[in-house]
Amino acid sequence: MSNFNPPWLTKPPVILSYGIAAAAVTITLMIGWWMETRFQSAAHVSLFLCAVMISAWFGGLKPAMLAVALSVLAFDYYFLPPIYSFAVEIKQLPRLFIFALSAVFAGSLTAAQRSAAESLRHARDDLNGTLQELQRTNEALQAENTERQRAEDALHRAQAELAHVTRVTTLGEMIASIAHEINQPLSGIITNGNASLRWLGGDPPNLDEVRDAARRIIRDGNRASEVIARIRALSKKAGTAKERLDLNQTIQEMITLTIGEVRRNGVELSTELAADIPAISGDRVELQQVVLNLIKNGIEAMGGIDDRARELLIKTESDAVGRVRVIVRDSGTGLNPLNMERIFDAFYTTKSEGMGMGLAISRSIVENHGGNLWAVPNDGPGATFQFTLMKYD
Repeated sequence: MSNFNPPWLTKPPVILSYGIAAAAVTITLMIGWWMETRFQSAAHVSLFLCAVMISAWFGGLKPAMLAVALSVLAFDYYFLPPIYSFAVEIKQLPRLFIFALSAVFAGSLTAAQRSAAESLRHARDDLNGTLQELQRTNEALQAENTERQRAEDALHRAQAELAHVTRVTTLGEMIASIAHEINQPLSGIITNGNASLRWLGGDPPNLDEVRDAARRIIRDGNRASEVIARIRALSKKAGTAKERLDLNQTIQEMITLTIGEVRRNGVELSTELAADIPAISGDRVELQQVVLNLIKNGIEAMGGIDDRARELLIKTESDAVGRVRVIVRDSGTGLNPLNMERIFDAFYTTKSEGMGMGLAISRSIVENHGGNLWAVPNDGPGATFQFTLMKYD
């Protein structure tokens, strides 16, 4: 916004200021002398004060004092007896003194007002400049925030894509274990179905055994359905939908899915799931992905161990501030202390066939849930991975 400075607030050059003062006093003298001789009007005092005020307003204090001096001399020479002389009668001295004092006061006051007006104008200009600068800064910050939000959204989408790819890749590696888990209830259904036919064909039919077999068929059917539902949930590509979760149940579901691979690799899986841990708020599939990655990580860490038992412990506990901790401890080859933090970097891996994304995605998921994921070496063989989550509010 442009600033408009009125001409009466624009201070003229110094020489012009003194010229304005002299001209104002001269014009005042001419008008005052004309009114004195023509109308016998004593308006010259007010006119001289006006000349002083005009000089102060346009030129400041120094031109005002010049106008005061000229006005006092003109007043003395033309209007105080004896006229046309700079001599002053004794009885006229108070009048001259009061006039001079009034002129000085009027000039000083007008100069102060002029100075205050200029200060206000400069302050207004500075304020306008500051406001414009703040507006430009605010616009820049808004643009930066918008760009940062776009980057964060793109990062979240990329993380979701990577998590989905990792889940699907993991599922491909677990097909044998999944088939085993589904085949068990299907075999039970077939066995109980054949037994039911035999009992129905008896004479008389054994209806009690048939009812028990039917219940077992329903149980095995539900078990197969649950396994399929968990597989579909794990492979499904969906956004984060947080809900109230029983973390122990969430872990048990993943253990059911991975138990075949655990057994196939000769791993002894044990759990210590605390019964008193509070519920948490989170996305079931994403947290299952974290548990799945840590279980697979522990199994792979013990892949080359032959001189001791391959033990994998999954433990839950809570602390005094309401956080829930999940601990996954293995008896594998352990961790290099120099690489404790690098193992969570994207694309960093110590495995010949690994992508280096499992732990990076897991840490991202846990942090998006307001928690932390870290690793520590065991006192004995192996390593411990653990993460914390806040309780449900």
